[in-house]
Amino acid sequence: MLMQPRDAYRHRIIIVATLFILASFALAVEPVPLPAFQVTSADGQTVKSADLPSKGNWVIIYVQPKSQFSDNLLKLLKREQYPNLEQHAVIIVGGSVDDLKGTQTKYPDLAGASWYADTDKNAYAQLKLHGVPVVLGIRQQTIQWSLNGVLPDTNVSRSVLNSWINQ
Repeated sequence: MLMQPRDAYRHRIIIVATLFILASFALAVEPVPLPAFQVTSADGQTVKSADLPSKGNWVIIYVQPKSQFSDNLLKLLKREQYPNLEQHAVIIVGGSVDDLKGTQTKYPDLAGASWYADTDKNAYAQLKLHGVPVVLGIRQQTIQWSLNGVLPDTNVSRSVLNSWINQ
């Protein structure tokens, strides 16, 4: 039976997404404990990394204000395509609380996520990040995988994030 072009495209996307997910997990051969750091909530409260979610799979999304690459990632995270992301996402904005608030208001589809400011860039340093945006897959206070930058194929990004948070 011959596949229609649209079916063939979907089939390729599924294969690529599956391979990417497997590669992502394979790259994280040795999970790393979430390091100790502090971030600041929108209301000025300090939150320790140990107080971030500890049950289930969740993600830390680290972004910078006024970063085109960070904006590109956050624009992709629409509620209808990532229905459970908000409940499983911690978004850390490298900057002031005002930077956090300004960034947060630009992305209403992520309003239900936990938003924090990394005012002294300590989280950035402790997480040993090298550029933004970065998505970290977390389970039981352990970093299981990381994704740096924005993937060129949004279907792969969607598959990776939705598969992780829905496990």
